[in-house]
Amino acid sequence: MTPGRGPCTLSAMKVVHAADLHIDSPLRGLSRHEGLPAEDVRSATRKAFVNLVDLCIEQGAAILLLAGDIFDGQWRDFNTGVFFVRQLARLRQSHTRVVMLHGNHDAESPLTDHIPLPSHVDVLPSDRPHSVVYDELGVAVHGRSYPHRVVDENLARDYPKPLRGYLNIGLLHTNATGSTDHGNYAPCTVKQLVRHGYHYWALGHVHQRAILHRDPWVVYPGNLQGRHARETGEKGCMVIELAGQRVVGVEFCPLDVLRWFDLTVELGDADDLHAVDNAVRQSLQEARLAAGERAALVRVRLAGKTKLHGQLAGHPEVVATRVRAVAADVGRVYPEKILLQTQPVDAGGPVQAAGLAGALRKHIENLASDEQALKQLGGELAALATSVAAFVDVRPDQPAQVRQHLSEVETLLLSRLAGALAAKAPADRVAPTREPAKPRQPESRR
Repeated sequence: MTPGRGPCTLSAMKVVHAADLHIDSPLRGLSRHEGLPAEDVRSATRKAFVNLVDLCIEQGAAILLLAGDIFDGQWRDFNTGVFFVRQLARLRQSHTRVVMLHGNHDAESPLTDHIPLPSHVDVLPSDRPHSVVYDELGVAVHGRSYPHRVVDENLARDYPKPLRGYLNIGLLHTNATGSTDHGNYAPCTVKQLVRHGYHYWALGHVHQRAILHRDPWVVYPGNLQGRHARETGEKGCMVIELAGQRVVGVEFCPLDVLRWFDLTVELGDADDLHAVDNAVRQSLQEARLAAGERAALVRVRLAGKTKLHGQLAGHPEVVATRVRAVAADVGRVYPEKILLQTQPVDAGGPVQAAGLAGALRKHIENLASDEQALKQLGGELAALATSVAAFVDVRPDQPAQVRQHLSEVETLLLSRLAGALAAKAPADRVAPTREPAKPRQPESRR
């Protein structure tokens, strides 16, 4: 079995559905960490695509459907395009046809216009919906590429009616669920897709795998390879089994070569740092086991009410170093970030005594409920959002995104505040004042 692949058991005429390849898109937040397999990180999206082609060949897939975002934005390394063509050429030998469209990320990519594709590959046009009909297979694929990055019209509304006597598949890059994690491009509803009359909707754009409806099928396969800590769990494609004009089976096949985990380590019972190490070790071992042959990329959250809160918050660098040392001992597991989200056991501790925690919580609560204040804060973050736009999937200047992360900001600030006060307290302690000793009076002589 190819490394990074999982079991796949279907055995009949197959169509493989994948989306959001983002070939050569960098995995974020990892390069600075000691011991990370840098070559694995650089080549992760390529290896995942090779796994996809391998799967098509092994399964004898009749068609490979690619539902957009093959490349990333203004990516100009033409070696990426050459690699893509070389892999597609392998599918000619297995007689696997390819139907693909361009989504919001690759609509304006130079690779889209300047890389000629093999003859067995059909790219759906961007000016109108188009149908690719395979008479010998009894399958018709309908779809449309994006003409430019931002498409806010409902493209599915103009897709052609299903062809009688064929199994009809709709290929569409869309936000069909109103997901706030992705741009609201080519919006539509699941009800609309179901009523259109196709047997299977092969969707792209949302990176989280989801079956939105069965019979007819409306499916997001998710992306092939998680690229950051919000894209956790198995990543891969869907294999569709066809019999005549029926979809008789849909199965997920994992193809990722690195896997992300978001781990919460509860420290409520920890009495000392060795207990913290043991709790972290158990969580990391579970992630490594779940990752199988892959490297596990983990975000570690230390949480819970613990008497160690002040000690941990006062020395975050030491805590992070200990977590990374435990990860190095476990092996094949790499912390992307260590977040301190613990709370003090004593609600009347130094943070509360200083009166700052209550004020901070009140301010954040007010901010979360004040739409105008969120918009003002978004305006202040606009310059930052523009500078990091090429590296993140969401804009931090959007009010909904700010509100979503306010609880994390509160936890971080409270942790730092508690640590600072705990570290400062010993130096500020002053011994109780005493009355100066009175000089002894000489005894009077009799």
